[in-house]
This record gives sequence, C-alpha cells and structure tokens, in this order.
Amino acid sequence: MEDYKFTVMWKDEEMVDVELYDRRKKVRIKKHQNIFPSNPFYGGEVTVERVYRFLESRCMDRNRPCLLAYLEGLGLEEYNPYEIVKITHGTMWEDFNWIRFPGEEIVWKDVKLRD
Repeated sequence: MEDYKFTVMWKDEEMVDVELYDRRKKVRIKKHQNIFPSNPFYGGEVTVERVYRFLESRCMDRNRPCLLAYLEGLGLEEYNPYEIVKITHGTMWEDFNWIRFPGEEIVWKDVKLRD
C-alpha cells in the first residue's frame, strides 16, 4: 500500500507538505506558510481523518447523480478522492488552492480554472 504524498499550493506558493504513511494511518506535515485561509491545515490538530476530509472537499460530491459519468470521464471505476485529485489537482472555482504531487513540475497557470 503506497503512501499518499502531496503539497497543498495557493497559486504558486507552497502551503503545506502532507504525507500519509504507515499504511496511511499516520500523518506527517510540514507547514511552509501558516496563513488562513490559504493553508487548509492552518489551525488545530492535523489527523488522517482531517486530511481525507480535505481531499474529499476538493472533489465532486459523492452523492451527485452524475457521479458515475464524471468518474468515467476521469478514467476511474470508483470514488477515491486521492485518485480523483491526482487527475484534477483538486482545483476549485471558489479558491486558489490546488494539489501538486511529487515529481510534478507544474505551476498555477497549468491548473487554474480562473485568473
């Protein structure tokens, strides 16, 4: 079972590195900037559950009637927030957060939905 690793970005600024390890039962974070609301892990304890809620918040709601068509369009067979954001980078219209994964050399202009 692979670890989950990613960096939460605010435009081109790194906010926090996140790693779920030990069979994804423990979380390790490194905050680069601790600014609200740019860093979604700004305050309070960062638990595995909190990380999963964050990932799911960056995806289409699992109860949407068109979910199966959405997953098919992404090439996925099941609803898995981590796999979804690996494709979509967790971009949303409402804010400038997005998710970058190890080995990626992309920037905000590559993933943004708006200016």
